Amino acid sequence: MSLFDAVASENLETLQRALSATADVNVLGPGRTTPLIEAARRGLTHGVKLLLAAGAEPTWRDDEQETAILKAGANGHREVVALLAPVSSDDDRDLAESFLAAYGASHAPEYEYDASRLHQKAVEVAARAANFVGHEEPLKRLERRDRSQDLKTKK
Repeated sequence: MSLFDAVASENLETLQRALSATADVNVLGPGRTTPLIEAARRGLTHGVKLLLAAGAEPTWRDDEQETAILKAGANGHREVVALLAPVSSDDDRDLAESFLAAYGASHAPEYEYDASRLHQKAVEVAARAANFVGHEEPLKRLERRDRSQDLKTKK
């Protein structure tokens, strides 16, 4: 079984077996992605830990010029971002945190505040920054939230 298949299985034991059977933990898949990038994108915290311990390269960029921390941030995986932050560049860490801010403020109740307009503007800017570099989901979430609020106001 390939490392990509093991990551896709989302089973820790399967990933451990695949890691012990492979010589290259940084094998490239479609789009020049790596197993670490895929595990981060899926939010597999323990998988990311295993891959890092096995020597996975956290600063590798895929064809979209994104690293594992950016994939995790764009998909709202806070634990994975926190795990990858110490081994990522300042720019990637900041952008991932911006993704999480946009993701959390528009989707996760624990990050919704009775926020000032300044906070709302910061979330919008973060979502637009995510959209600018190719991550459309945070901005789409904000648009869905705004439409939902408009519908509630009209009722």
